[in-house]
Amino acid sequence: MAKLIENLFKISFKVLGFKIDISDFVGTIRSLCNWNTITNTTVWSLATKIHSIIVPIGLSLLTLFFLIDITKKVMDYERMSWERIVFTCIRFLIFKMLIENSFELLSSIMTITNDILSKVTATISSSASVPNLATQMGDLVRNAGGLIDRGFMGVIILILYIPFMGTMIGVLVQVFLRIGKLILSFAFSPIPISIGTWEDGQNVCKRFIMSTIALGIESSMIVVATAVYSLSLSTLSDASSISSMIAIMFLNGFLMAMISMTSNMAEKWTGG
Repeated sequence: MAKLIENLFKISFKVLGFKIDISDFVGTIRSLCNWNTITNTTVWSLATKIHSIIVPIGLSLLTLFFLIDITKKVMDYERMSWERIVFTCIRFLIFKMLIENSFELLSSIMTITNDILSKVTATISSSASVPNLATQMGDLVRNAGGLIDRGFMGVIILILYIPFMGTMIGVLVQVFLRIGKLILSFAFSPIPISIGTWEDGQNVCKRFIMSTIALGIESSMIVVATAVYSLSLSTLSDASSISSMIAIMFLNGFLMAMISMTSNMAEKWTGG
């Protein structure tokens, strides 16, 4: 029975270039948060291709907003000055450069935040071990007691298997959602940046840049959440086999709640 339970939790597959290993659940989440892992997948090429199409659109919008801005300044002839016109032209050239190099700009931001992630991960990995989920679930059956108790424990795990996996899939969906946000942000980045050349749209560009920084910081927060989860699993004690199973389900739900909270926290901290 213990071997059967272990095999049920030894789920491993690849999707969109990402390796998903349920038995190494924490390791999988940390890998999905790593910027280098994301950029080496097949799906990331989609962001690159779409970005190359959006850049000309962004430049067109930039020109449109620039002409609107110039027109407003000319019509307001009482306040018009050559200094204001020159400043508008300089801002146009700056934002043109930002749009043409928007992919590299956002990549630089993610590289910096990924360096923070690497340091956080190294610190966490040196202080706490990551338990193997399949082995842990098998041990619940092996340590249940006699033959009848082990069989009963196996049945309990089978009954709770679907809701148990549901919480784990929910966690993976939250992490994949961040990857989806990164793809969309990089692909369509020229549009919010182009709006920044318009005086009335400066905050749009600023919020976009800050939201990208928030996505980078969010990865470190997710890794810290997995560290709390791993520590909770490794220090779980004074519980029977059934109680341990319920406790693990509780911790899975707790992890899902923490990860879903990281996005809002990162955006609040950066003002994105």
